[in-house]
Amino acid sequence: MNEDSIRERVAQWLDEVIEGMPFVAEYERDPDSDPTQFPAASMTDNGHGDPDDGDGGITHYDMDVDVEIFVKGSEGRSVSTELNNYHASLVKAVMRPGEPPIGGLAEEIHEGALRRFTAMLAAEPRRGFRQKFTIRFPTKRGDPAQQ
Repeated sequence: MNEDSIRERVAQWLDEVIEGMPFVAEYERDPDSDPTQFPAASMTDNGHGDPDDGDGGITHYDMDVDVEIFVKGSEGRSVSTELNNYHASLVKAVMRPGEPPIGGLAEEIHEGALRRFTAMLAAEPRRGFRQKFTIRFPTKRGDPAQQ
């Protein structure tokens, strides 16, 4: 395959956006281990539901991703403030108000649920959040690598 699929191009864009945020010390896509540097960020691709075959030979996919950000510490106003500010920065960086989604590669980006949590089994106290995004993008019907 000479060119990455549309889905992979969307994932690569997310990689660049999240990893490029000034506060992120460590980033991983689809992580398989705990982070070692903080603040840490990760993006998990959760797949998509049934594709929507639209008119004109187009298929629409709704890619479901979770972005997690962890910080050291587990209690107190300063940790909560840090997480709230990182969340605001993340949403603004991904949603890019006033710009075409992903430079026109996607039709829309939907901000989903936010969940805050404490990493209970971590070696050191950590708090974090998980922000869900759904990214709708079109492809040629039967060829998810092409638009």
